[in-house]
Amino acid sequence: MDIFSLEKVLNEVGLTEWCVVKADSLLAEIFPWVKSILVYYIPFIGLSKRNVFSKMIEACRKSSEIGFYVVSKLQLLGVFAQYIPPFTNLPLEKYAEEGGLGVVGRNGRLVTPRYGPRVVVAGVALDKVFEKKQALGDFNPCENCLACTAFCPVGAIGLSSVKTYKCVFCLSCVLVCPIGIKYNEEFI
Repeated sequence: MDIFSLEKVLNEVGLTEWCVVKADSLLAEIFPWVKSILVYYIPFIGLSKRNVFSKMIEACRKSSEIGFYVVSKLQLLGVFAQYIPPFTNLPLEKYAEEGGLGVVGRNGRLVTPRYGPRVVVAGVALDKVFEKKQALGDFNPCENCLACTAFCPVGAIGLSSVKTYKCVFCLSCVLVCPIGIKYNEEFI
């Protein structure tokens, strides 16, 4: 199987925003057979304070449907694969950044050029070596922005790190990010 066969499978489910990067030592520690990881995101849009969680959960559900479908199709093509859901302890956002899908923002989430942080990131571990990256250019949205830091009600988001133990998962940082703000129904 080659990258074109993989691309065909992803086109079947309408997945356009994805990359594949070589596995690192962390992935190899968890999945000793892994050679590369497919990383993709699902946007959640039309957000307001009232629906942000349900929209995110809907995107998580869609990411799992896509992930399990891709795994089943790849296994039929002779590629051993394992779905990796959003919000695991694996740095899926870092892999997405390495593949050119966006950058890891101040809030620790993937910030994409189109949707900002309004995405859930998932992955599929692969037992074959693939690589597909895209050029992101000079995209650095957090450089002169402190919106998520200023609006974090518990002070979890600093200038250069996130105190995950403090985060209450209110998603204010997602709603106030100026990148992709047009996908909000209302602004905080």
